[in-house]
Amino acid sequence: MKAAGKQTQKMWDAVACIYADTVSHPFVVRLAQGTLDKNSFAHFLSQDILYLKDDNLALDVLAEKAPNTSEKQFFKLLAKDGLDIERALHNEFLGYFNIKAAEEKSPAIEKYTAFLLDHSKNSAFGIAAAALLPCFWVYNSVGNHILTIAEVPNAYQMWIDTYHSEAYEQYTQRFIDIVERVASEADEELYQKMLNAFMQSTQYELDFFKEAMNCNCSTL
Repeated sequence: MKAAGKQTQKMWDAVACIYADTVSHPFVVRLAQGTLDKNSFAHFLSQDILYLKDDNLALDVLAEKAPNTSEKQFFKLLAKDGLDIERALHNEFLGYFNIKAAEEKSPAIEKYTAFLLDHSKNSAFGIAAAALLPCFWVYNSVGNHILTIAEVPNAYQMWIDTYHSEAYEQYTQRFIDIVERVASEADEELYQKMLNAFMQSTQYELDFFKEAMNCNCSTL
């Protein structure tokens, strides 16, 4: 997925080191190889469902701040589709992989979702959008990376296949386009706040992989 202009390109360049650490992290590498410990995957999947609940809420709040009808409808659609994904993960994937639903958020997900909800409720539209974008852009990019290196057969093939979605690609590009528009119109102070939010969320994405890799979870 590409930047939509010089401002989003600056954002992506700013997280280059974090992204490089993400795609080279053992969680991602072993998921692609099919050798990831099931406890790590169980933690990741069960916590991702809890993450999506709050992410969808944050997108709904963001939609109310959108400056025009088109963008308001877009973020409402993202929130709705996110609910559908959450239900699918809960109803299909937990059973398929024989994983228990998580009852409470892990430390990494608690910090990440609190950060997103705070920005969606209390920050300007552009900052909140920048905070929510990495979930889509980083996830999409990591997913495409996994697809190119995944080994077959793979115990996690059903999950890996979810990364390939033309609709998700289009959603992500539209989201990047919106952040580019806002960033291009922003003054230096606002842009810096957008950049900081984007970088922090990208770090939270990596922190989640780190946590899942090192967890001692009881979701099997």
